[in-house]
Amino acid sequence: MTAALIEEILKKEGPMLSSDLSKLIEKTGVNPDTARKRVERGCEGMTRLSHIVFAHRARFVYLQSDYGSPRFFDNLMYALQKTGSTYFHALKALEMRDNVMPLPHFLVACGAPVAQKGHVSAKSLTERLVKATLIKEVVIAGGETYVVRTDCEGLVTNGQLLAELKGRLIAERIALIAVRDWARNLGLVSYDAVATREDLGSTSAPRVASFEWDLAGPSYLFPMRGYEDEKIKPGFLVCDIALCGRISADQIGAFIKKCVSIRSLPRVGKCLQVFVAHAYSREAFARLKTEGIIPASTESLFGHDVAKALKQLCGVLVNTAKLVENPEALEKIFKDLSRIEGAASTLRGSLFELAVAQIAQWTFPGYLMEMNKIVRDSIGASAEIDLFFYKRNHELVFIECKGIHPMSTVDDAEVKKWLDVRISVIRAFVKSHSEWSKFTQRYEMWTSGRFSEPAIAMVCEKQAQSPKFTIEIRDADYVLSQATASNDQGLIRTYTQHFVNHPMQEFTQKKEREERRARKTAAREPKLPTPSPFEPLLVQALETGQ
Repeated sequence: MTAALIEEILKKEGPMLSSDLSKLIEKTGVNPDTARKRVERGCEGMTRLSHIVFAHRARFVYLQSDYGSPRFFDNLMYALQKTGSTYFHALKALEMRDNVMPLPHFLVACGAPVAQKGHVSAKSLTERLVKATLIKEVVIAGGETYVVRTDCEGLVTNGQLLAELKGRLIAERIALIAVRDWARNLGLVSYDAVATREDLGSTSAPRVASFEWDLAGPSYLFPMRGYEDEKIKPGFLVCDIALCGRISADQIGAFIKKCVSIRSLPRVGKCLQVFVAHAYSREAFARLKTEGIIPASTESLFGHDVAKALKQLCGVLVNTAKLVENPEALEKIFKDLSRIEGAASTLRGSLFELAVAQIAQWTFPGYLMEMNKIVRDSIGASAEIDLFFYKRNHELVFIECKGIHPMSTVDDAEVKKWLDVRISVIRAFVKSHSEWSKFTQRYEMWTSGRFSEPAIAMVCEKQAQSPKFTIEIRDADYVLSQATASNDQGLIRTYTQHFVNHPMQEFTQKKEREERRARKTAAREPKLPTPSPFEPLLVQALETGQ
């Protein structure tokens, strides 16, 4: 009878804490001890969420038929919030970023420390959420590991979501560069010691005490610094960022928890704490201000035009087809964001494939085009195709884009990975496609820089081993020649200005021109006769009369 009652309650009310289920059973006239024992026995189909234990050893219980449903996650989040769980803040931080984000970024955003006595570490928190099947670690094409909420896993293969994610990460990278430069120029931080998550690579983030941040640096300003053993002890500027719509009060909880926790550490200097977003709800803004944290918006930091351009980045990358048809849109984004020092070089690399898409339409006239296509082979390995051109009953062209500054060289490891991994996955995908398997195939890598001699040798060797398809590498000279051949003056101007004209390249070209002029001048000057090796002996003989 009690098992049937438990099943009836869970079907009606949905998943809940075992303590709440026990109280509902008590209302039927059962004493508390008996109710708790009956909940422990449960009913057929009832499951307890593993690895997540609530206060007073309560567990989250549910019918298996409810698992993964919207009601399951809604009730779980309510239970986590009601008990003040650190897992609630972590999942809300993930929700803020559309429930998918790079793993290293999640370790920063979840609100947990790297290591601190009496606290669950960021890595342990992530592992427990994975074991509880609330989140998953997914390797997206390109080899990077992302954290995604379990019920949103299917969205990871959605091209639009990936484009939005790429746009957000680019915008955040540029904004962090701007905040770093702003702090440096105002003298808020030690110039060479401030760092962002981009400066330290994809596997680590700036750390102050036991917490990681998207940006951090020591500050020796008078209100920030202290003294210890008669030595100056710096304070810190710390900052996290999320450029993804309006931030709610619940979503900002993980950052606030992190800020409050670091203040309680006695040996850590004073911290100026900043969060950067596009916009905040009234409650989130008030909550940050109450906690003494700066709620910075992109508009308040950089002005209206730059804030608008940062927002447009996401839309531009999602709707790439319209951008390819309208090169002026790319030019406008470059222009608006050029006010941020370092933004141009970041955009140059990130948006190179969009420029190539415009150019390659002239190189492959009459071909259909797709961008950022995710494909999988028979064993589930995935690869992202930057640009895919195809002509019915004729040819398939797969282009890999490497946007780097014009004076640099594509990493040999990237070329090797393209040759050995990505081409293999794409080849396997094409074989499984009944129509495309008979087409000729061409694999090309385009770059705004150069290729090293070892990379060229690798490509030649791979081509010799694989006569059934064509492999080509296209350096900056080739890409520029194709842009010029298009005769599209707007495209030529945009590509030349942002992907060819680099300060270092201009310096090198100027030096080469000066050297050529010097050689020409030297060639025009009359040459003096070469002195004879016997001339010194003749002079000596004349002087001595011998």
